[in-house]
Amino acid sequence: MQTNKLRIRMKSFIDHRILDEAAKKVMLVVVKAGGKISGPIPLKTKKTVVTINRSTFVYSKHKEKLESRIHKRLIDISDINNNVVNALSTLALPAGVDITIDSIN
Repeated sequence: MQTNKLRIRMKSFIDHRILDEAAKKVMLVVVKAGGKISGPIPLKTKKTVVTINRSTFVYSKHKEKLESRIHKRLIDISDINNNVVNALSTLALPAGVDITIDSIN
């Protein structure tokens, strides 16, 4: 017997606390609908640093560093039924959270 699974990947550019709240919402909705959850699994945070000159001529050695961080979480869902899929499709997540749902065989 082959069971299908869903994998939810969540990303946030703003803050990890917002991402954790969104993961809790997803977990509550799936458990109420009758699915089994493994996760949320925190993945590595991607950090990008960009250095920009403040002034090009007068203070050319003065530079400003800007950084952005991408926080990620992974949730696997097994025992999928129609209630789980409908609950995930109607779920409202906070702004700044990107969600991707993939099926795993």
